[in-house]
Amino acid sequence: MHPHRAILEPEYFIKKYEDADEQRDLEIQRIEAGIEEEAVADRTTSKMDSIDGQQETEWEKIQKMNDADYLMRTVLPVLYQGMRVVDLERPSAPLEYLSLYLLKH
Repeated sequence: MHPHRAILEPEYFIKKYEDADEQRDLEIQRIEAGIEEEAVADRTTSKMDSIDGQQETEWEKIQKMNDADYLMRTVLPVLYQGMRVVDLERPSAPLEYLSLYLLKH
């Protein structure tokens, strides 16, 4: 980190903001890809369960998840998308907009 660059370069904060925004988008994509990979792994597991005769429903799997996995699988993908839309559209009432987005999706 170079604090003197913030004084010397007029575009320093804009560059840092754009870098952070790009990193956030990449992280969102990585997380979404990770969730998709988990879904493929779950499908493989469910096929094996059905072979054993003990097929477990999606609801039962979700109920057995720990809190972090539950949030990563169900809540966070929609929340990240909603936050991204709020970031792009900049509504006048962002919390209300986000709450309606979450209810809709």
